[in-house]
Amino acid sequence: MRGFAPSMDASRSPESVFDALATRRMLIVSGKGGVGRTTVAALLGLALARRGRRVLVATVGQDDRLAWMLGLPTLSDTPVAASRGLYVQRVVPHVAIREYGALMLHSERVASAVFDNGPMRRLLRTIPGLDDFAILGKVWHEAIRARSFDAIVFDGPATGHLRYTLGIPQAILRTLTVGPLPREARLMQDSLEDPSKVQAVLVGLPDRWPLTELGEMATSLREELHVGIGAVVVNGLWPTGLPELAPDSPPDSTTDPAAARVLAATTVVARQARRQRESVTAWLAAETGLRTSSTATARGPAPVVALPWRFQGFAGLPDLEQLLAGLERPVLTDM
Repeated sequence: MRGFAPSMDASRSPESVFDALATRRMLIVSGKGGVGRTTVAALLGLALARRGRRVLVATVGQDDRLAWMLGLPTLSDTPVAASRGLYVQRVVPHVAIREYGALMLHSERVASAVFDNGPMRRLLRTIPGLDDFAILGKVWHEAIRARSFDAIVFDGPATGHLRYTLGIPQAILRTLTVGPLPREARLMQDSLEDPSKVQAVLVGLPDRWPLTELGEMATSLREELHVGIGAVVVNGLWPTGLPELAPDSPPDSTTDPAAARVLAATTVVARQARRQRESVTAWLAAETGLRTSSTATARGPAPVVALPWRFQGFAGLPDLEQLLAGLERPVLTDM
């Protein structure tokens, strides 16, 4: 597998990574289910907004976690302000299809009559890939063509589905040569291949095999779909610096039970933190010397950023702001 060259670079702080990502118009956040990609999407949106950008965080998620993290009760299918310069929206496939239809027909009224029609909506749901193309097209249109916002952070599909979604424009170009669809697909593909406009941010947990799969996804995006990688986020690192205090043998009768429990809990945290960092180090070491991809070299290294595990979770915008303010640890390495 190709793509990583571990070398500690203290100059690539999380702040500098956010500064670089803030210059892009569209960031696609992806990772396996449960790795925290919605949290990272919200964090990126907040970081970019704090840098003076007018940002939309768009999601296809069916729950309202993104809204809750940013202090809103629920998500809407239109942009809603969460804080200064920061907006959120749920992208709904049939709404995206209708809006695309209005763009092509040059009439919102005609598009509503056609695409809000029950039988037509049922027919459109039978077309493979249409929903995914409409969602990708909606986000791309607002970010690149309409420039409705300075930047759009797309809380996209899980990595298993991301390759399929981002590959739709290529599939259209291989099968169609005339008409509005291939024209749109060509424009979308050109943007996806331009790392100054569009980049992916991949999220994984600090364990060897999940990170290995994430590296394979990064290689696939770069080499097959020609999508640049803006950053890899290793999410959920347990705190370091705690000693492994608990003895391996059971405590005797003279040991204070309360003290024994504290020692045991401290040791659990310390050992888990050590295992995580050993996993990340082994993953990085396995990639040493394998940056042979001309595509990866041309687009430069993508930083790997560490996020701490929050045992207390996220109750709202202040918690996200606290996490952003505390991101002073250096980037682990370069990819």
